[in-house]
Amino acid sequence: LLAAGYAVAGGPADGGKTRIATIRPTGVGLPRIGLDGTVGAGDLGPSLYQYEDSGHYESDLEKVGGRARDYLDRRVPRIRRQARQRCRKRGIEPCRMPKLALVLDIDETSLSNYDELAAASFRNATAALATSAIAADAPAIEPTLELFDDARRMGVAAFFITGRPDVAIFRERTEANLTAAGYSGWKELVLKPTDVHGTVPYKSGVRADIEADGYRIVLNVGDQDSDLKGGHADKAYKLPNPFYFICDD
Repeated sequence: LLAAGYAVAGGPADGGKTRIATIRPTGVGLPRIGLDGTVGAGDLGPSLYQYEDSGHYESDLEKVGGRARDYLDRRVPRIRRQARQRCRKRGIEPCRMPKLALVLDIDETSLSNYDELAAASFRNATAALATSAIAADAPAIEPTLELFDDARRMGVAAFFITGRPDVAIFRERTEANLTAAGYSGWKELVLKPTDVHGTVPYKSGVRADIEADGYRIVLNVGDQDSDLKGGHADKAYKLPNPFYFICDD
């Protein structure tokens, strides 16, 4: 079952009250994957391969992605129904529907870099991620692609906010990879400016900007705590990622 949601610190626009749902207990951002006793990072390799090869990783992705999709399917009609009720009560015609948004991270949320990470024996994740980004052939994480397609069918705008650096080659290759993996019709792709430090203030700041443009962020999905902290979303879902941890909150 998914862990209970909890409030996190956020910006003034939403009081920092974004509920985050995830799966498996977490410590320093990593799911427990069956190891016992005292272990170092170098001991994780066999368990990481087993987690993916056994199908447990895919199963966990499907559980979280499915719950996120169920939430979106319930939440969007409810928000629009409430808007129509307010219009009728106030005698407003025509009734303008709220602008709704879905926010997605990219690496290990929308696209899988597992092949590059495994080829490097899960060492030097930064280099493996950069290699995968330039290759632009990472496959979609299917539950996220299904969520994306569901959002687009319901008229919910999709935004990608990634920690990939905002330089021309990464933007070009990221756009190409997303398109090849099946993502199409997104509203905006935001990459991290090279002079910005800290993932939480960067990503929560972009979400605040999206809100300032008149959108209500119904759902925020990522694989790192730093993708989700800082508020500015009705609810957030954290996908499992035992392969690396981003620690520049």
